[in-house]
Amino acid sequence: MIAVMGDACLLFRQVENDLFRCDVSGYGYRVASALAHKGVFPALFSPLGSDRAASAIVERMVSDEILFDPEISNLPLKTGIMIEYLDGQKIDLTSSSAASALSSDLLGEALSVHTNIKCVHLSSRGLSLNPTASAFIDQSLFITPRPYIVVDLNEDSSNALLSRSIETLMPYADLFIAKKEACPESVISNARLVLLKSEGKVEIFKKGELVAFEDVKNTDDETLASTLLYTLEKDFFPSADDDFSSYDVPLSILKEALRAL
Repeated sequence: MIAVMGDACLLFRQVENDLFRCDVSGYGYRVASALAHKGVFPALFSPLGSDRAASAIVERMVSDEILFDPEISNLPLKTGIMIEYLDGQKIDLTSSSAASALSSDLLGEALSVHTNIKCVHLSSRGLSLNPTASAFIDQSLFITPRPYIVVDLNEDSSNALLSRSIETLMPYADLFIAKKEACPESVISNARLVLLKSEGKVEIFKKGELVAFEDVKNTDDETLASTLLYTLEKDFFPSADDDFSSYDVPLSILKEALRAL
C-alpha cells in the first residue's frame, strides 16, 4: 500500500464576479486521487476538522476509493480552505486549521492497523506545518518494515520549517522530486536519488551526479508523482508478503515512468 501523508482541503475558485465553484483539492488529495484512478487504491492520511467541509472531503474520498482514517478526519477544528480569485490572488486558510494539528500519537494509531505499507509519499504542505510535520516525519520513520520514502517538494522550499523537515529526512528519504528552479542545492548534492523537473525535461541525480535525463510532455506535479508511484508499485515494490531486498530503483524503471508522462 502507498500511504500519502499530505493535505486535503476545500478549494473555492472564482468563476464569475460573485460566483465560486467548490471542489476538493490539496496536493496530497490530488496525488492520492490520481493513484486511485490508476487502480492503486492508496491511503490518504490528511488531518481534517469536524465540519461540513470535512464531510464533503470524506465523501469524495469514499467515492474515489481512497482509504482514510476516521479519527484523523474528525479533529475538533475547522477544515482547511483555499480561495482562488480570477485575478490570480489566493487566500490560504489551511495553516490555522486541522491541517496543522495532527499529533504523532494519533497518526501512529492510524498507521498501526496497516501492515503492508510499502511506500510513504510526503509533500511540501504537510512538512511545513507543525505539529503535523513532526507527526508525518516521526511516524514515517517508525514504520516496520521500512517503506520506500518519497519527498515531493511541489512548493517553494524557502519555508523555515520545510527546510528543517528536508534536513531531517535527508538521511532516510529514498527519492526527492523537485522543481529545478526551487530545489535546495543540498538536496541535489546529498540526496540518494532526485528527479529534478524543468520545462519539458526531468533530470535524474544520484548522490549529486547527473546520471540520466528524459524529455517529457507533462511535468504537472501530481501527474508526475502519481505516474512514478504507479510504476514503482507495479514494477519495483515487493509484494504484500515480502520485504525490500533493495531500495535502489533501476534507471530502466525510472525512465519507464517518465516516458509514460
